[in-house]
Amino acid sequence: MGKYKFLSLFGLVFLLPVVLAYTFLKMGWFHAGVTNQGRWFTQETKLLAPITSGAAHWRLVYALPSSCEAACTQVLQLMQNIQLALGRKNVQLDLVLLASHKPLLALPAQMQVVQQMVPAEISDQQLILVEQQGLALLDYPLPQNQTQLPILGKALLADLQKLMKYDRGPV
Repeated sequence: MGKYKFLSLFGLVFLLPVVLAYTFLKMGWFHAGVTNQGRWFTQETKLLAPITSGAAHWRLVYALPSSCEAACTQVLQLMQNIQLALGRKNVQLDLVLLASHKPLLALPAQMQVVQQMVPAEISDQQLILVEQQGLALLDYPLPQNQTQLPILGKALLADLQKLMKYDRGPV
């Protein structure tokens, strides 16, 4: 085998994958995998006060609308179902309702009500996943069709289980 033939084959073996990868990226043929179902907050949003060391590490927050109708009640039921689906890890999740007013409906015992002004970037049409320092991480927009709520619950549960798996506790 000649010297130039060997060098050309050697160069081809190393350059061909780089050229192909560059082509795939430029032509838009490669789509990176999605690891989370919710949307990351683009700016740092401190939603709640930090928690004590003995409390749960994660909080699922829902900004309670001024009038809670059937859709609102279904969201509250979804939050309970997510906590129940965590099994033995359900002690690591607190359910929190943000309300600028005192809620008129009867709430389950495991839901905490935090009365504070809801920030402008938070709407009552989303569920928010908050970490132990009170920082909002992911938001999950509520679907218009209430039959899509179980799909939202599965997505939120998958992200929450993934976060709990890698959680090292309070920093």
